[in-house]
Amino acid sequence: MTSALRVEGLVKRFGATEVLRGVDLRIENGERHAIIGPNGAGKSTLFDLISGRAKPDAGRIVTQGVDITGKPPQRVSRVLARSFQTTSVFGRLSVFDNLRCAVLGAASSRWVDRWFRSHAIDERARAMLDAIGLSSRADEPAARLTYAEQRALDLGIALATDAPLILLDEPTAGMNRAEAARALALIRATTQGRTLLVIEHDMDAVFSLADRVSVLVRGRVIASDAPDAIRRNHDVQEAYLGAAA
Repeated sequence: MTSALRVEGLVKRFGATEVLRGVDLRIENGERHAIIGPNGAGKSTLFDLISGRAKPDAGRIVTQGVDITGKPPQRVSRVLARSFQTTSVFGRLSVFDNLRCAVLGAASSRWVDRWFRSHAIDERARAMLDAIGLSSRADEPAARLTYAEQRALDLGIALATDAPLILLDEPTAGMNRAEAARALALIRATTQGRTLLVIEHDMDAVFSLADRVSVLVRGRVIASDAPDAIRRNHDVQEAYLGAAA
């Protein structure tokens, strides 16, 4: 069976600094996979390479059997969607129009006129509004949303593209416990059947959400396993989690 994502021997250098040093990763279809590791381990750089925002110096990135190594973001966005550590919503646009732009951007150009006539774009955007719980805020500028609501909209924008692979970069960053719990519940509910790759520092979130966890330390994956096995892994405890994890 073709994997949702394969990363093979990925290397990235910035000048003389080697940030990623031969990263191998395999994500299966429908899997929820978390990447953890200390600050500076190369997690966001890995996401930049997968999503086409940067090009690797060596290695391959393959999704659903298609090599996307070094492809530009507009090409890669057909097969994956990404949210960022900070909110990336269009503040002056309404919540509804943010989602509508995401749906429209994902549509094949030859279908655009037909979609406008059939109102399929609006229907898809309104369905996503319901899914992320922001229907009551549909007509408000996105800038007026609370931080947690903007993060929910970020997720909705990624999901509205209908890409089979979703990359979430620290989706609960900056949230309190209650907000983070609601965000995780939303992610579980809205990513059913989708493949999810997530960077997260909140270990409670990681171990409650992920099917598998990969640990990135100094640009290398030192372990990739089920959450319970990662908790018990001596190398992971020593490098990141700590003996009490």
